[in-house]
Amino acid sequence: MTAQTQRRSSLAAQVGGILLIVLPLFAPELLISFTPLHAGASMVIAGILPVIIAWPFAPRYALACIPLAGMVNAVAVLVHGDRAATTVYVVVLAVALGLSARAGLHVVGMFVALQPVITVVSGYHTVAFGDHVPGTVGQAVLFGAIAVGGGLWAVAIAALLLRDEVVGPPEPVPWPIVVFYTAALTVLLGVAAFVASTWFLGTTAGWVLLTIVLVLRPTYDESRRMVAERAAGTVVGAIASAFIALLVSNTTLLVGLGTLAMVVAAVLQLLHARYVYFAAFVTAAVALVNAEHVDVWQTDVERVVWTAVGVLAVATVVAAAEASLGRYSD
Repeated sequence: MTAQTQRRSSLAAQVGGILLIVLPLFAPELLISFTPLHAGASMVIAGILPVIIAWPFAPRYALACIPLAGMVNAVAVLVHGDRAATTVYVVVLAVALGLSARAGLHVVGMFVALQPVITVVSGYHTVAFGDHVPGTVGQAVLFGAIAVGGGLWAVAIAALLLRDEVVGPPEPVPWPIVVFYTAALTVLLGVAAFVASTWFLGTTAGWVLLTIVLVLRPTYDESRRMVAERAAGTVVGAIASAFIALLVSNTTLLVGLGTLAMVVAAVLQLLHARYVYFAAFVTAAVALVNAEHVDVWQTDVERVVWTAVGVLAVATVVAAAEASLGRYSD
């Protein structure tokens, strides 16, 4: 067997092992799409992703993500529509995310914050049980509970299939870099939340905040790399999902394809693949999972525009900070 064949065989075995983990993970998201709770299907993913990202660092981090995901998603529903509350809430999320870098857990924090920063601006699809439609508090409780359920399911799968994959806590980030990261997140997300909740409430402008959360990293070099890869991945994913939506009219099938795209994204994340590939599949997944509620082509175009705004904001802040503050050195 040649070295190239051995590498391919090893990669195939690795992907097969990861698929054995991630396919069961996303089963609840697909199943819930056939129930009255289908409007909250994205909350299943909101509960699953931070748990799976946190598990390799330590099971205790994964367990902590479960109530945290439930709480932040429930509060996001409650503050939606209130400009002041939205801005304050996003600033609190930004500070918490920034400070989590001191323990090296900002990657986990990003996945905790992703869905809430979309919800506070773009809103949420209302869960209804026949003619009974719960109010805002009821919607918040339901969405928080769905996120908790997703997290519990993820822990169960991780405990069963990832027992030997715990590698230990991540490397802490030095305080000077944490301070910059926290300040940059607070300013960017705070301003974006205020502007979006004032003039663009109920639109896909939430993707500006999502882009900032994903692209801005503690170091300049990593942020610059994310700027390029996030932009490219979003465009590719949006175009792909739009064409799929044009070819497939069955919304249940589109949700299934969106779930499959999220599975691929999870595999790429666990394989530590380049972020551009992850971004492409996540963008396509979000668009297809929500295909029942939106015009996919139109919303994809909007997401590309808002992503470009977020990317430009991060690139500007990083360039200005490096020019004025220089680089951190021990």
